[in-house]
Amino acid sequence: MKKNTLYLLGALTLIGPGTLMKGGEMAQSCPDVLPKLHGTNLLGESLTFPKDLTAPLTLVVMGFKREQQKDIDTWIHAYKEKNFSGHGIDFFELPIIYEVGPLKRFFINNGMKSGIPDLAQLKRTVTIYMKRGPLFDALQMSEDTISSFLVDKTGKILWRQDGRASPEKIDSLKKVIQNHAAA
Repeated sequence: MKKNTLYLLGALTLIGPGTLMKGGEMAQSCPDVLPKLHGTNLLGESLTFPKDLTAPLTLVVMGFKREQQKDIDTWIHAYKEKNFSGHGIDFFELPIIYEVGPLKRFFINNGMKSGIPDLAQLKRTVTIYMKRGPLFDALQMSEDTISSFLVDKTGKILWRQDGRASPEKIDSLKKVIQNHAAA
């Protein structure tokens, strides 16, 4: 059986909150749709991606380790500095964490919440507890670096970059946004 077929079969067998489910056809290089993910923001609101995306475009940044927050912050800064929200673009930070029990989730979420003074950012930070391997396989990413995606309301991936924001990455993001607006 081919490697991609095994990944797809693995993704299709996962069900329930905090799990990865098939979000679209897998391409050889990268799927074209964000897989279905379920989590809770730091205000306690339950969200499912891509179902709960409401903006025409959304920048989704996924992190996997605590020390990656400084890299995620570069995208938060770029989002605010370039006024992407003024162009109808939403933003979500998705910390992807291994499955843990309710008590540990409470401590992790409250620890993150205590470090974020901005109410809007609390709303946009959605913690996802799940088995991460299938997600890494489906999106061809690793826990060693953050991944950023620009998606439309259906979860279609229009742009992707790994790592911290840079002028070149921000320029490529702006070009995709402009091309999408012109279409």
